[in-house]
This record gives sequence, structure tokens and C-alpha cells, in this order.
Amino acid sequence: MMEENTDRTFTTRIQKSITLSHEHDGFIISCSARYPVNEGKDVKTSEERKTLSVSYAPKNTSVSISPSGWVSAGSRVNLTCSSRAKPPVSRFTWFKTSRDAPIKVSEGDFYSFNVTDGGVYYCVATNQLGDQTSSEIHLTIEGGVDHLPLGAVLGGIIGIIVLIGLVVFVWRLKSPHPTAHQSQNQPVGETVTTEEGDVHYGEINFSRLRSGPSSVSEQDGGQQEDMLYAQVKVSKAADNVTRTAGVQEDLYAQVKRK
Repeated sequence: MMEENTDRTFTTRIQKSITLSHEHDGFIISCSARYPVNEGKDVKTSEERKTLSVSYAPKNTSVSISPSGWVSAGSRVNLTCSSRAKPPVSRFTWFKTSRDAPIKVSEGDFYSFNVTDGGVYYCVATNQLGDQTSSEIHLTIEGGVDHLPLGAVLGGIIGIIVLIGLVVFVWRLKSPHPTAHQSQNQPVGETVTTEEGDVHYGEINFSRLRSGPSSVSEQDGGQQEDMLYAQVKVSKAADNVTRTAGVQEDLYAQVKRK
């Protein structure tokens, strides 16, 4: 676009729009113009340069560890957090992950500590325009659980489960079990006892009148006394015998006539 000025000169404008980002910070933009002078006999060039200054929140935030790789318990570890920001980062904050929520462990771009256990660490860089979180860094202790392969850990767990099952199986084999015959013949509600009952002997005297004469009555003098001996075997119940309600005891007697 060209404009004529009051002094009969001309002004030419060229407009360019761009979207700035943190990558444009420090860029140099130049604009130059060439125009004839001395009635077109000569050419003159005019140029102007501008350096862009772009403000932005922290970018490219990262964490480095020294020494790298596996570390031994009790050794010292250094963590460094770096980030690009304009204005510069005003605060670095260190966190350690946990099951419930991240735990704040330190502030500053440099974090040094003695290792007691493994864990996952990261930092957050902050300035007045925003903040950015770094990627996580895994701290592994040499010889610790984190150092073991996943297959070895799973194998150990399976081995423990198998061992527990084997112990339970052997214990069940050694435990006494009632036989099928005993389970079928044993009455419900009654415990079988092995105690033998006492044997009682009794003498029973029966006297009776003979209704008519006989040779037997003449020999015995009118009345004959028959002696009957009974052998009665009674099973004496032990204290631990339990009988079901409504079952009566049976009494068996063997009567012999002499």
C-alpha cells in the first residue's frame, strides 16, 4: 500500500501477520525498501531490523540424574531440573510419586539426597505465565526388589502358593477320618461305647400248686418247687452315651430250667 505525503513523498506499507510462540523469541525481523533517487539515475536502499522478545511459560522441562543407572542403597544421588521460560523460572519443585498422592520432597533446580529406597521422581517448573511438569525418572536400587525381573517375582509368588497348598494336602492326609462303614452303622444322636456291661445273675423261685395227682407230686410230696435260674446281661451305659428321645432300652434274659 502506497500513500502520498504532503511534501510530495510517498510512503509504502507492507503488512505481515504471524503467530508468535516460544520458538520466535530472539528472532530478528528485517524490512528493507529500495527506491530511485536523482530522477531515477540512482537507487537507494533503506532497511530496519527488529529483534523479537516473546514471553512464554516454562517449556522443555526435563530431569537428569547422576550417577545414572542402578545405584546402591546409602549412596548419594543428584537430580537436576532444567527448563526454558521467559520470564525465567521462578520456582522448581520436586515430587516423589506414591499410591495416594505425589509427595513434595524438595525445591530448587538441584536435588541431592542419600538413597534409602527406589522410587519415581519428577519436577515442576513455574513462572508467572504458567508451569510445566517434567517426565518421570525411575530410581532403581541395585539388588532391591525393583531390580528383580518381573518373571522372577511372579515365580516366587507362585512357588509360595504351591508350597502352602502342599502343606495343607499333607496335613489332611495325616488327619484321622472315619471309615465309610462306621459312618453308615453309627446311629444318629448316639455315641458308640466300647465298655462292656456288667453281668448280673439272679435266682428266681417260682412256687405253684399242682391241680391234680401225678407221679411227680407223689415223689415230691404234694408241691414241687421249680428253680429257675436266669442270667441277665445288662449293658451299663457309660456317662458319655447319648440316647435319642423316645427309644426304650431292651432287656434280654436267658432263662434256664433245671
